[in-house]
Amino acid sequence: MKIGEDVVPVYEFRPLQKHCQGEMFRFNLGDWIPDDGEHDLAFVSCGTAYYFHVPNRLGIIWSWVANGRWGAHVAEHPGGNAWHRMLRDGETEWGDTWQKYYHENEIAGKKAMEFAIKNRCSANGTGPEFHINDPYIASGLVRERDTKEIVKFPDIFNCMYCGEIDWRKVEAVSK
Repeated sequence: MKIGEDVVPVYEFRPLQKHCQGEMFRFNLGDWIPDDGEHDLAFVSCGTAYYFHVPNRLGIIWSWVANGRWGAHVAEHPGGNAWHRMLRDGETEWGDTWQKYYHENEIAGKKAMEFAIKNRCSANGTGPEFHINDPYIASGLVRERDTKEIVKFPDIFNCMYCGEIDWRKVEAVSK
């Protein structure tokens, strides 16, 4: 097991169909093959690398910007920062950054960027991450590799600063 995988499992996913323009390649343990419909750690299409973004800090599991307003002021947060952060069970703070670059998802993401650059002379990176309303998670396209359990949003978002938020009701009000 690589560093951090005991806290952050390895995740696999399927790309969103709206992003699939041109030929799509699948990581396949680093042996890039044309996409065959299987879940994987990374994909590349038209100079875009798709991979799961591992959290930067081990203490944080979910992040969320209510109503997508990065510049919003949230009085309960230090400095009014608009980002809500939900900690992993048992954590009391964000925690330090960690050696996420040794995590299998990060390694696959780096290789996807390299493959995209090699084949298109440029690369953009995108993909699923633990943000509320992430389109990959909302579509049921992300799962834990070992258990095959589909990743789902939390019912109640427990912000480390403002406590429990029923984010579905907040989002419904803002629409």
